[in-house]
Parts: sequence; C-alpha cells; structure tokens
Amino acid sequence: MLFNKKLDPTLKNVMDNDIYNKYRIIIKYGSIKNSIEKNIKSSKGEVLYNIKSLHCLCVLATKRAIKRIIELPEVKYICIDDIAFLCNKNILHANGVFLDNKRFEVLKNKEVSGKGIGIGIVDSGVYPHIDLSTPSNKIKKFIDIINGSTYPYDDNGHGTFISGLICGEGTNKKVKQHGIAVDSHLVMVKAFNKLGKGYISATLFALECLYNSIDEFNIKIVCAPFEITTLNKFILSLYDKIFTLLRNKNIIIVVPAGNNEDKEDTIKGIGLSDKVLTIGGLDTNSTYKISDYSCCGSNKILKKPDFVAASDDIISLNTDCNYISERDGEKIYPPPLTSPYTIRSGTSISCAFIAGICALLFEINNEFTFDDIYTLLRINSTLINDKKYKQGNGYININNLIGTDLSSILINKDNKNKHKHKK
Repeated sequence: MLFNKKLDPTLKNVMDNDIYNKYRIIIKYGSIKNSIEKNIKSSKGEVLYNIKSLHCLCVLATKRAIKRIIELPEVKYICIDDIAFLCNKNILHANGVFLDNKRFEVLKNKEVSGKGIGIGIVDSGVYPHIDLSTPSNKIKKFIDIINGSTYPYDDNGHGTFISGLICGEGTNKKVKQHGIAVDSHLVMVKAFNKLGKGYISATLFALECLYNSIDEFNIKIVCAPFEITTLNKFILSLYDKIFTLLRNKNIIIVVPAGNNEDKEDTIKGIGLSDKVLTIGGLDTNSTYKISDYSCCGSNKILKKPDFVAASDDIISLNTDCNYISERDGEKIYPPPLTSPYTIRSGTSISCAFIAGICALLFEINNEFTFDDIYTLLRINSTLINDKKYKQGNGYININNLIGTDLSSILINKDNKNKHKHKK
C-alpha cells in the first residue's frame, strides 16, 4: 500500500489490466538515479530522457521492472507519459489572410525588427526555407530529440509555419508575407513527430534544452505552441517547475489557449499556468470575432486567456515533409519548394504572433521583465464585443504599442505601485 502512493492512479489501472508489454513512464527521483537506470536496463527497458532540472527520467519499462524500481527509496513518484498536441488546423481552401501588412509598415518606419533577440520554439522542426536563410540564417540551433538529426528539417510543417510567422524574411514579392520580428533568430527543438503529436516528457526535455541555451543565443522568449488536455497534478507541477526556472531567467513563455471550442471552462493543461502568456484565437477575416475552436477561461478565478491574436486562415511558410536533411552524417541540401507558402489556422498561430511582438519589445529594451511586457501588452490591447473569459485583455494594437513612449508608461506604473504600497 505504501508503494502504491508512489504510483499514479492511471498507470496503476493500466498495469492492473496488463494492457501493454512496456509502459512509457516518467519517474521522479531524489538526488541519485543510478540504481533506477541500472534496474531499467537490466530488465530490457530503455532510458529515453534524463530531465535533470526536474529530477525526472522518461523510460520504457515492463510491469515487472516498475514493481521493482518503485521499492527504491530514491523513486518518489511514477506517472504514465501522456500525449501533447500541436495547436493547428490545416486549411484546404485557397483564400488566406496576411498578418496585416499595414502594421508592418509601422514597424519598418520605427526600425524595430527584433534584431539580436532569440526565440526558442518547441515544435515539429523547421525546414530550411529561403525566407529563413536569406539574407542570413535565422535558424541558429536545431535540436532533434525525436530522430537525432543534426540538420534542420520538418516532417509535419507546423514548426516551419510558426517560424515564418515570427521571423520569415518575405523574399517572394508576389506573396507579401513576412514575420513579425524579421531580424530575430530561432532555436528550434523538434519534440513532435510527423503527425503533430509528441510526449509530455519530450516537451519537458525540450524546454530544458532551451533553458540551457538561453545565454548562448540570447533567448528572451519561448514559444510553446502545443497543448495538453490533462489536469494531472503531478504533470502540471513539472511544467510549473520548468516554467518557473525560465521565468527566473526573465524569459517570456507564450502558449496557445488550445483548439477545442469557444466555450467556458475549456482551457486545460499548460494554458492554465500563471507563469505563461496564454493566447486565444481571433478570426480577422471580416469583423473581429473569437475563433470557434479557441478555448476559453471562466467567470470565476481563471483569468485566461491573457490575450487573443489572429489565428484563422493565415498564410506563412510551407515545407517539404519528405525532405531528409542528412544521410550517413552528410548534409543534404533542400530542394526548392513548388508552393513556398501555405494556409493554416489555430491558436498556435496566435501564440507565434505574440512571441514576435515580445521580440520587438525586447529589442527596444533587453531588460524588460515579464511584468513590464504584460503591462505594455495590456494597456495597448482592445476588447472586442464578446465575453471577457473568451478574450482576456483583448487583441494587441501593434500601432499603438510600438509608437508608445514605453519608458514613461513603466515609470508611471512603478509610481502607482509605490503609492499603493504606501497606503
């Protein structure tokens, strides 16, 4: 009975019913993990990841091995490794929306482009598209924790699409598509497969990889355009810890509200965290309205999403999902794309939009804190005619944001806070 307290109820249930030969699990360990790894390997299991910052191992193990290692004092808890999903929908019709080019003219005039700012992305990879390699390579680092490749590729297309929204150059003059922060750069961690699915452990390991790359690539924003539907306390505590580590490094974490439905109480998983900016979807095809798939908060204490942004029928970079970036350790150069651009929808697109805006703000002041960024976004946001729990603070008016005297706003905010404290 004592050992059962270390076992997640869902895992216990599937083990009791002998559903699988091997179970993909997350093991929370104490200060020592060697005996756990030894037991796993001796029983023909496999250690997939060691997420050091969380003291967690992701392993494949038999029921017998799990029953053995659960008795070890260094094992604190064991949970089944669940699935995470990329938040996008493929669009089959030919119409598409650009991310308001008039706004980009304002950015050009202000000479704000996200220059020098690193953005970490956890996604399906990135195709070496011409818009990401001209005039210079924006993909500064590629980490493949799915297949172990060295050179960038994307067998799903989602990560390439998101990358284009953030910093695509817009080399094709016929298709005037370019990213929000064209001079920012990327660190891409491939944690999702060709189906747009990944494991929770893979996303946690990917976030740790980005954490370890912060200083080398001046990462200021982490874009995590995926969702999990679990409310498992242990799983959410792991995300909370890695998010806290990132926040303590002054990193802005941007996540989507999720693609389910625009009904109250539908945001789940990482979108609930108070350590992140949770972004809902906005249909900007005609009149502004909340996308019908964009998950929502509640009228109670859940003040999510934080903001909404364009998410429907958006045009960005296409990929060649069949492209293999290397063979026998040798780089293979990508073929030209017949269709360089494509159309998608989803709250992950909203997530990328806000990540790009944050890069612009960090270029203006590299020392901005999470509270600074949140304040600037909030006071330059506009509510649409809909319920607050669907949109949070509303959509960001980028014209106002970039044209604002940011320093004076933050000084006024600090003065108000001091005044409140004196009272």
